[in-house]
Amino acid sequence: MAGIKIEGGSNTAGSPNVDAGYNLQVTTPHVTTRLGGTTAQPNNVGAVKQYFENDAGAFTGQAYLKSPFVSEDYRLSVGLDTTSALYNFTATTQNTGDFKHAFTTMTMTQSSGFLNVNPALATVSGNYAYLQSWKHFTLQGDGQLHVEITGSISAMPPANQIFETGLFLGTAGVAPADGIFFRLTSAGLQGVISYAGAETVTGVFLATVPANTNGKYKILISQREVSFWIQDASGADALGAELNVPAGNAVPYLTLNLPVCFSMRNSGTVTGGTTVRIGTAHITQCDLGTYKPWSQQKAMQGDAYQGQDGDTMGSLANYSNATLTAAAALTNTTAAANFVGLGGVALVLPTLTAGTDGILFSYLNPVGSTVIPPKTLVVTGIRIDASVQVVLAGGPLTLIMGAAFGHTSLSLATAETGSFVTATTKAPRRVPLGNLDFVATAAAGTGAVGIYMPFTSPLVVNPGEYFAITCRNVGTVTTTGALAITACIDHYFE
Repeated sequence: MAGIKIEGGSNTAGSPNVDAGYNLQVTTPHVTTRLGGTTAQPNNVGAVKQYFENDAGAFTGQAYLKSPFVSEDYRLSVGLDTTSALYNFTATTQNTGDFKHAFTTMTMTQSSGFLNVNPALATVSGNYAYLQSWKHFTLQGDGQLHVEITGSISAMPPANQIFETGLFLGTAGVAPADGIFFRLTSAGLQGVISYAGAETVTGVFLATVPANTNGKYKILISQREVSFWIQDASGADALGAELNVPAGNAVPYLTLNLPVCFSMRNSGTVTGGTTVRIGTAHITQCDLGTYKPWSQQKAMQGDAYQGQDGDTMGSLANYSNATLTAAAALTNTTAAANFVGLGGVALVLPTLTAGTDGILFSYLNPVGSTVIPPKTLVVTGIRIDASVQVVLAGGPLTLIMGAAFGHTSLSLATAETGSFVTATTKAPRRVPLGNLDFVATAAAGTGAVGIYMPFTSPLVVNPGEYFAITCRNVGTVTTTGALAITACIDHYFE
């Protein structure tokens, strides 16, 4: 049967046409939905179903398409993403402020920017180790959670050795009881939805994970479906597998709020073994504009009121669970042990020479290194309160409180170097906060009116610079007596 020939230039009704590039010219009818039925419009302006390719199908073998959503008011729906937490492992010690750890024999360490899971290659059945964030992440409404983890393995796991990572509570040597996660075994990589222990599992979508090759692994979680993404040979993100949330599940996982966790376990005796190295973990709230202030976002991921990666862990304020050290006099150039911290509580002898600033609290923002990521300290507010702890002899006493920040040496007398002088130093930047006033011979228990100073323009302390609360006596110098002074510093690190 002879082929049909369509030539350009035909304008006859009922006949097709082709353009100069030999493309068949087509339009689609514009169909408008109305009450009572549909009406085809005569202008032949096309209405086309639109899909976007999220993945070409490197692993699944078919393109992964999604259609956009348009509101009743004809607006294309778009979403805003918010970082919930970003964890790095550049320190050589565990960040106990951000993570909890448990193990039996199997070990974890940190080095060269990675969390090393099972570096000693534990082989005994029942050995396990996990690292779990203290922070839990919430799947909210029609929003999505995006969990992105980078890492590598030294070799494919042998039989009976299982590595799991994603959102779940760490357990002692058994499969996670609830959550969504990657599972890596000797058979390869697959994805898991666990609903109170009932698992829905993808097939193996990566039989062999390249050894010693840092790659990106992502889980995208919504109320209706979960997709698992890995990098293809070109380094692009590619869909490994997708699971529909089982119809019997009220939500994808029953706990709903879960931490990010890295876990390895031996389900039997192991020959050989593998070490998994985790570089980063990034958890994002997708599609919902939560509009939390940046300071709140940083505090919620652990960047406030506690030691940062590689630094001394615990509270930054000088406020211990013990009796305060004896009252001490302030100086302009040094800070006694009970005056070191980002605020806190101190007992003070108000005997400093009138007109001279003393260091009430001092904190050095770490200069940073390859194992202590340098961060900027941002102070957004300061509150100070004081009361007489030992009756004051003499007076009246007027203390001018202030903030000093940005200086490169502990001393408040640090000078600013001139232009292009070698080894630049910075003098403290000063902000007065207010006065603490006490009448002459004030009795123990007498309190001053407190001070609170919010900063619309925050105080910014760069790595390697100091922050201090200062105290200047402009009244009568007392000969005896002591004050209890507290300072709370609203702040975050970034």
